[in-house]
Amino acid sequence: MLPVCVNIGLILLSSDYRIVGMNSYARSVLGPALKELGKDVFKYHPQKSHKKIEAILKKAEVLEQDSPVAMIIDVLNKVLMINVSKINMIDNHATAMYAMTFIDVTRETEAEYNPESGLMELRKLPICEKSGFLFVDVDDIYYVQSDGNYCRVYTKSRAYYIHSTLKEIIKRYGGKNLFRVHKSYVVNLKNIHKIQRDEAHHYSIIFKGNIPPVPVARRRLAELKKALELHFKPLIKAD
Repeated sequence: MLPVCVNIGLILLSSDYRIVGMNSYARSVLGPALKELGKDVFKYHPQKSHKKIEAILKKAEVLEQDSPVAMIIDVLNKVLMINVSKINMIDNHATAMYAMTFIDVTRETEAEYNPESGLMELRKLPICEKSGFLFVDVDDIYYVQSDGNYCRVYTKSRAYYIHSTLKEIIKRYGGKNLFRVHKSYVVNLKNIHKIQRDEAHHYSIIFKGNIPPVPVARRRLAELKKALELHFKPLIKAD
């Protein structure tokens, strides 16, 4: 969890997404990137982040969510968790504004810059919940299931919901243990108990405990077995 007292950056956006104001902490963190105000928010972020920024802005236009919508972006080799909310004005004739808040989670996620990918790679997954922010160690993840622009992250104790795609998770989180076994699933190789084959020759990954099994696409099976050789000899059984 984050400490009780944490610095929060605040950036105010106009209805057409131009940056019109910010607090002192936001300026101290983003100062080199925000030389002048008035430009639209996309001008201050690399092209790779534009779709994510646009998605969270569009999300803020709908009714309030039960849970906050947050996402991770890279700025100046820092890892920021951002959240956007729509501000309705008292004057009905005034256009709405947006408040973008962020916290710097570079230290909490144990992030390091990867010059090959150009991304900050994270060792811990930031989770935004009503009670605060959690940071889940990648080694504690059993598998990740795609759900559109979101993913469900399964650990031994529970599942979490995050705003990210499987492709982003594989790129973002360091190490070689996360492996895509299906168009909708990424598994942690370290937590696989065995690979099981049924009578119809369909393969699935079995974990210890009460973790649900994960299907394996046939075209991914050979690569999965090669990857597992780095960890342990896979056991394939027919029921």
